[in-house]
Amino acid sequence: MALRICIFIAFFFYVLQALDNGLGRTPAMGYNSWYDLTCSSAMNEDVIKQTADAMVSTGLAKLGYQYINMDDCWAEGRYNNGTVYPDFTKFKSGIKALADYIHSKGLKFGVYTDRGNLTCGGRPGALGHEKIDAETYASWGVDYVKEDSCYASGDHDIAFEEYGRMRDALNATGRPIYFSLCGWSSWYAPKGWDLGNSWRIGPDDTNWAGILQNIDIDASLAEYASPGGWNDPCLLLGKTYDNTPRVTELQSRFQFNMWSILSAPLLISANIRNLSPYDLETYSNSEVIAVNQDPLGKQGIRLAGGPLSNGGAHLKTCDGSAWQKWDLDTPMAGFVYNKETKLCLNVDDCGTDLIYYSCVTSGGTCAGSNSYANEQFKFNGNGQFVSALNSKCVTTRTDNLFLDTCNTSDISQKWEYSNGEIKTNGLCLSTLGNPTNVWGRSLHDGSWAVLFINIGLTDIDVTCDSDCFKQMGFTAGSVINIRDLWKHEDIGTISTLSYTVNKVPVEGGSVMLKFTQQK
Repeated sequence: MALRICIFIAFFFYVLQALDNGLGRTPAMGYNSWYDLTCSSAMNEDVIKQTADAMVSTGLAKLGYQYINMDDCWAEGRYNNGTVYPDFTKFKSGIKALADYIHSKGLKFGVYTDRGNLTCGGRPGALGHEKIDAETYASWGVDYVKEDSCYASGDHDIAFEEYGRMRDALNATGRPIYFSLCGWSSWYAPKGWDLGNSWRIGPDDTNWAGILQNIDIDASLAEYASPGGWNDPCLLLGKTYDNTPRVTELQSRFQFNMWSILSAPLLISANIRNLSPYDLETYSNSEVIAVNQDPLGKQGIRLAGGPLSNGGAHLKTCDGSAWQKWDLDTPMAGFVYNKETKLCLNVDDCGTDLIYYSCVTSGGTCAGSNSYANEQFKFNGNGQFVSALNSKCVTTRTDNLFLDTCNTSDISQKWEYSNGEIKTNGLCLSTLGNPTNVWGRSLHDGSWAVLFINIGLTDIDVTCDSDCFKQMGFTAGSVINIRDLWKHEDIGTISTLSYTVNKVPVEGGSVMLKFTQQK
């Protein structure tokens, strides 16, 4: 009897400490303003309303895109009682009126905050105001809250505790509010399901290189995603409000396909008020959306190929390509910056391994709230490459890099910088990863969605071989029907455990198929 009571108490405590909103049974779909509007003058109530109108008029709303989420730069300050208020020069009608307008379109409305004392854009953060903010959001009719991690501690336990405060405050309002954690790190995944409906597992994607980096981070986290809580590799990229492309249209489609395999939120952060026909076709593909929203809720896996980004800093034979060109002291003193990918050299989580990561120049890092030492390096007079984090030297291990105690007699710590290349023993620091992959996702009807991708510099054939098929559970003698989810047609059957897609296009080509075994 005592054991049963203990079990009940433990379960009751767990329920109190977990998110309890019944949302996120499939990944969220909708719009987020960040990569479209950022903190520009276009981030205002009229443009948000126009975005909601476009979501309906384009037919995207009927396909499941339901959230219209404002990101940073809507808040201005706090009243004396602690209540947050908007920038009334841009949101003259107030946030409740805007939420009411969004709801009148049959859509849902989201806002942004930060677990620190400030948001990334320097607006009021939620630290110490979780209860009053949650109550305010509920009174406005908010349906989605994204909470960022700028100006906040990088300590894991503190981060979990602070996100837990907002989780509990949202629960206490009694209003179902989707809670999205934005902590930029893979270590949120094992804890994420207790805290929110989705959790960011990597940095802002920002560009093509960022997309590839977050795919590689998410590749090892599939076990943590399931109905109610999802790994979040960031937002879907396209063109901004002023028609500036963050990626090509082909790469936008690649990302849409990949996010569907990864059971990731489909939040378009592009100008849906003026989508090209190609981009509208991308986001309107109901067969690919069905993969993303599959009720089994099982995140896809890499079936063939290796890391796309080689996010771990690594060496390759010097070839003079832009992938191997580095600017020193850009965009800040001590930073090591690759123009092609717009990534910086970084000490992963302030440990010993080196990675490529989006350059962080505000809000602090794992090194401290106002420190960027994990991104700062210099060459010393001994031909060594030294980290500002701990004065240790960049050292080679096979073709990967890590930090170790400086030793002038260690040949693995000898470097030179010339012609924009950082090199050692004839090898150059390089950002280019594997050119092709095959990914697959198990669906509720027993079929598999299979994605063939090419990020290389030439068109190439991509093959799912026998090992690839065996990972999906197909056996010799199986007869498999193949459907092309972009041509929207069945394209034949195979009875051998190998399939090749010919000439997948360069730099972001992707082909999404569905494999179904005949009964």
